[in-house]
Formats: sequence, C-alpha cells, structure tokens
Amino acid sequence: MRLSGYDPRHMTSRSPLRRVLASVVVPLGIALVLLGLLEGGCRTALLVKNGKWPQTRAEEYRAFVEKIGAAYQTHPFLVATGRPGATLSVPGHVVHLNARGQRGPAPAMPKPKGRVRIVCEGGSTTFDLLSPDDEHTWPQRLAALLSGGSFDVVNAGFPGWTSVESLISLELRDVDVAPDLVVVFSGANDLQPAGHVPFARDYAVGHGEILPRILGVAPIPLRLASRSLLAEKLLDVLQPGTARTEGYAPAWEWKGGTRKDDIPNEAVEVFARNLRSTIGVARAHGARTLLVAQAVRLRKGKEQGDDAWLESWTPGLTPTGYKQGLLRYNAAAKDVAAAAGAEFFDPFAETAFLDEDFSDALHFSPSGSERFARLLAAWVERHVSPPLP
Repeated sequence: MRLSGYDPRHMTSRSPLRRVLASVVVPLGIALVLLGLLEGGCRTALLVKNGKWPQTRAEEYRAFVEKIGAAYQTHPFLVATGRPGATLSVPGHVVHLNARGQRGPAPAMPKPKGRVRIVCEGGSTTFDLLSPDDEHTWPQRLAALLSGGSFDVVNAGFPGWTSVESLISLELRDVDVAPDLVVVFSGANDLQPAGHVPFARDYAVGHGEILPRILGVAPIPLRLASRSLLAEKLLDVLQPGTARTEGYAPAWEWKGGTRKDDIPNEAVEVFARNLRSTIGVARAHGARTLLVAQAVRLRKGKEQGDDAWLESWTPGLTPTGYKQGLLRYNAAAKDVAAAAGAEFFDPFAETAFLDEDFSDALHFSPSGSERFARLLAAWVERHVSPPLP
C-alpha cells in the first residue's frame, strides 16, 4: 500500500542535507548566537560600568586616527597635506594649520623687504608632531631665537613625508614664499620605503600606499576579530602582558618575512638624488640649502618600547636596520652637501642630547625641541648674515 504524497526517493535525496543541517549548521548557528549574546553582554556590562559605549583597542585606534585625519586632506602630488585653517586637538597637544595648511603662522606675503626667510622641510620631526602647541615647535622656537626681527621661519614639514614629498612641496608651493634658506631635516621617513622588498625608487610601494591610512585620510580596515571585545578580553587572559598590535595597526603591518639589518645601496642612492634635486630647486629660486642630520635614540629603560615603535614604522627593517639606515642617510647628506655646494650640519655630533629630549625614539620632547632650536639658531647666526637696513 502506498500513502498519498509519500515518495521514498524524495526522502532519501534529502537525508544527507538534513544530516548536515543537524550535525553542522544548527550547532554552528547556536554557537554564533551564544557568542553574540556573550559579546553583547560584555559590551552592555562595560556600558553600564563606564557610561559610554565600549570599543576594542582596534576600534579606538581607528577612531583616533580618523579624528586626526579630519585635519588633513589628500593631495594629487603630495599624498596628503594639512587642511587649511584646521585645528587638531588631542590630550596635551594642539595643532593649528594656517591658510596654507602648514603649522604655525602664515608668512607675510610678499616677503617684507630686508627679511631673511627660512623654510623648514621634512616630516613629523620638522612638523614637531609631539610639541604641546605651535609656539613650542622647534621652527617657531628658532624664529624666536634669531635676533633683531630680521628673520622669519616657515614650518613646511608634514607628518609622514619623505624627501620626495618635501621636494615636491618645495617646488610646487614653498618657493612661492621666497625663501633665503631651505633647511632639510629629512631621512627617517625614507627608511619606510627602503625596507620594502623589492625597493621602489618612486616610493610608491612601502610608503605611498600606507601613508594615507596612517594619516587617517583613507579608511583603516578592521578584521572581524579585532571588533570583538570578548575576543580581546580572552586573549588578554590567555596571553597577559602581550603587546597587541594585531588588527589595529594594519596600515603598516609587516608580513614580508625576515626583517633586514640594513637598507639597500639603491635606497641610499635615491635619497641622495632627492637631496640633490632639492638643492637644485632651492638654488634656482635664489635660496641656500642646509641639510641637517637626524638621530634615533633608544631611551634607557624604554628600549623595548622604542624598538617596537621603530619596527611598527618601518616594515622590513629591524631597529638595527633603522639605525644603520639613518647613519647611511646622514653620511649621504653630508657628501651631497659637499658636492652640490650646500651646507651640512649635525647637531647631535656637537651637543649631547639626553633621553629626556625625546618623547619616543625619534620625536623631540619640549626640552629636545628647545635644544635643537638653539643649536640651529647658533648655526644660522654664524653662517647667514641679515640684510643691511
């Protein structure tokens, strides 16, 4: 006898699917629901405790970078620049960008007669990223130290810029302020593309594609796991004390294999080429060029953190590679200056800087900015004569 609507073949064909549903899909769905409930419970508990919606470290990092990025904007030739008139405020630091999108007061235009104008090119060390305010950056300290009101100083540095962006900025806009002296404080950021394999002579790879994320003008992707408070808390319990950058520093995360203890010769040659071009542009517009050595410092008792900072900034290089590369860049700058009729100055060779003069392995603290400005002011007063009244 055959029951109406019953087909054994039909039941047989669906049995494997039902078994999969019963043994895999349903348990997986239940597990996901439970994880969702745990995640929601974790966030709700922290919301009640702290009075604000909780975020993972990855989410907090992205929000922080996006806040910084609101003061910056993309640029077709410079990757990114300051947004004219923007203000950037984070705890302990305030940055005001002038109508040119540069830090500090806008230069008088046209340049007043009898004025010596100094334009400072470079990256975040010229921008003086960690200075508490604009007045205490070393370019503004330099302006205050130079006597008689015959000098003014333009801070043309920008975070993350290499010698390539500084060269382009000088050619495209900074020569318009009629500089008499161009100070180039560059090299540390050039180590970023120098560590990439293979090395790209135009810095497009290992620098150009990650700088917008670092500056917050391009979105930082977050992994699903890095969005989970539950996963973050579990990892903190299972691996206490582990520094966690996974998921919230994807802009320069290194997955290229063994890091190197030095940079390729080709990278040094390209850096020297960029400096020669900078000197040529400055000279074509009637300005002298001063190339200033840079330094890295591993502070006593903070070596591990400073090493980690250097590795995070320079994919492909060890801290040893960073230090060795910067020494080679400084030597190249000295040779270029001698061959191209420019000046070279190493303030770190003349005066002993202290650990307290650095806020991290590269950026000055307020005392370091002051010490650096005084050394540079002494050099300017020895080598640059103010115009006659």
